[in-house]
Amino acid sequence: MEETLIEKTVLDNQGVLEIYDASVTQIGDRMLVTLRARLLVSVHSLYGKNQDNDLPPAAEIKSRINDPLVWEHTRQRRFIDQQEKTGVFESLRADFDKNMRPYLMHPEFPVKLAKKRLKEQAEAANRPY
Repeated sequence: MEETLIEKTVLDNQGVLEIYDASVTQIGDRMLVTLRARLLVSVHSLYGKNQDNDLPPAAEIKSRINDPLVWEHTRQRRFIDQQEKTGVFESLRADFDKNMRPYLMHPEFPVKLAKKRLKEQAEAANRPY
């Protein structure tokens, strides 16, 4: 699946938000319209001044989880006429900008994402199978 970068923005919380159009043709003139949002958070950006985030040292985080941390969100609409694709994609983007962008722009989001990924990694390491 080929993705086309639509927007790349550095947020105030140092995350890099990328918006992609990953739409594909399904059958004939029908499309699967897909908006994919990806937020990249550098581990070093978690340790800015005035941040008391009780995270382990950056080297430990890098050894346990990937750097940068990646958060993804996908919105899709199926069986859309090709002529309506642009309008549907813009509708998905407007909905994302209204509902998700403020959430991602919150100053605490990167630290909370890191804590969540560290917790998931610890739980996966402790599974008996």
